[in-house]
Amino acid sequence: MKKLLVTLILTVISGNAILAQTNFYTNVTNLWYQGGESRSNVLAIANSRLAVNSNDIAGLILKANYHFTFLEDGSVSNAYLRVIQVGDTIMTTNFVKEWQENKSRGDILDLLDVIAGNPLLPQQIQSEKHKALLPKPLPDADLIEALQKDGYFD
Repeated sequence: MKKLLVTLILTVISGNAILAQTNFYTNVTNLWYQGGESRSNVLAIANSRLAVNSNDIAGLILKANYHFTFLEDGSVSNAYLRVIQVGDTIMTTNFVKEWQENKSRGDILDLLDVIAGNPLLPQQIQSEKHKALLPKPLPDADLIEALQKDGYFD
């Protein structure tokens, strides 16, 4: 009886883990859209993925989005440069299309130029940090969706 119960619990846990991976895009985009503390949960997901694999492109994208949204200037450039470094190595069909053809890579480089050329004043940073808590879509959701379509989370 005890073995049956343990087997049942392990089956449920592994089933939930598979479901979470299969619906990764939906889960993180919904959490992000909720705003507020839910964005910290997205960062926690990113950090846990990166703890397992420091080259996990999904974790890198989510972490970079978090740093950018909350204007963590000391981390934004490094985070996005790491996304570019690893993103350039991903060769799955949907990701490559989104990354190269739809200009996600170029958009990130443009963003880094704008950040470097237009430093914000402390008052602007405070204002933007308050806006960061409001509900809005995940900035690079298209890249996460492309990874999902490519089976990255399976």
